[in-house]
Amino acid sequence: MKRIKSFKKYLAISSLCIACMSSLSANNSFASEASHVGGGMLIAGMTTGIVDRYFPQYREERAWIGFWTNAAIAAVLFGIETTQDRDDVSGELLDLGCNLVGGAIGAYTTDRFFLAPVVHKAPDGSHDFGIKAIHRF
Repeated sequence: MKRIKSFKKYLAISSLCIACMSSLSANNSFASEASHVGGGMLIAGMTTGIVDRYFPQYREERAWIGFWTNAAIAAVLFGIETTQDRDDVSGELLDLGCNLVGGAIGAYTTDRFFLAPVVHKAPDGSHDFGIKAIHRF
């Protein structure tokens, strides 16, 4: 029951963000591109968190799954927007690039700083993980 509640929270936040984004208009200003970076960070970060929580068998690859999910969504939206407005392909490419940069930042920071560490299997068969130790003087 607790998992369903958490998933509903993720779904509600995602739906709210999509509803707000649908009414926005964009140009090639700094604020517009910053919003694409923020959107990419949000989608990739949330996807990374969802994979960690609900699909534990993919925890080692959660950051890549978050990034590539964001990249797939951005590519589909790029294709749709390019077919609707063929005059501004360079602007659409700029939006796509900013979204991918945001997706990389969001997936990496969520994986490294917000979620529990994962034991990684090295190619030679050994296992490793990171620990942060703090000692106050």
